[in-house]
Amino acid sequence: MTKTRRDRILVVDDDQDARELIAAVLVQAGYATEVARDGFEALSKLEQSQPDLVLSDVQMPGMMGPDLIQHVRRVRGDIPVILFTGTETRDLVTAAEGYGAIACLEKPVNLDELIWTIESTLACRRGGDYAAAANAR
Repeated sequence: MTKTRRDRILVVDDDQDARELIAAVLVQAGYATEVARDGFEALSKLEQSQPDLVLSDVQMPGMMGPDLIQHVRRVRGDIPVILFTGTETRDLVTAAEGYGAIACLEKPVNLDELIWTIESTLACRRGGDYAAAANAR
């Protein structure tokens, strides 16, 4: 039985299978989800759907995860961003963390860790404590 939540999550990934799998897992966990295939589509949807959290791949064509974070900060500075990556690209992860990513998870994403990270982040967001979300990991 799924729990009903009011939290909305925008899932951004150029890999359709990964994007759909993560969105389905989040729906099963009770979250409202929307998906975007790249950073540009994500920015459009960010303004339309007003998500509570963005979950994004690091490496995407056109706009990488760190670039997306910068744009998200300009549009909605208060929204937390969690990244995931299929390759250990330390420079990209470091840049993303520097721009304010709450966490960067490795693909294939451990779904329990993903849900825990999202729940912790959203709980800290409600309390206004992003630092606690980043340090909860």
